[in-house]
Amino acid sequence: MIGDDDFLDFMMEGGDELLNSELCPHCGGVIYIDQKIEWIDETKKIAKCPDCGGKVKINE
Repeated sequence: MIGDDDFLDFMMEGGDELLNSELCPHCGGVIYIDQKIEWIDETKKIAKCPDCGGKVKINE
């Protein structure tokens, strides 16, 4: 369980990028959903990894 100090740090400094990101299953790179994403199929929520170009399913 997150302690009070850790929780406050998470909420004040850095929780958003963890919640708005996906790991690429091909290369392990991080895709930040709140930044510009190159979509392969936006209706199926499949994006292109900026590091390796692999297809990544985005779970929003």
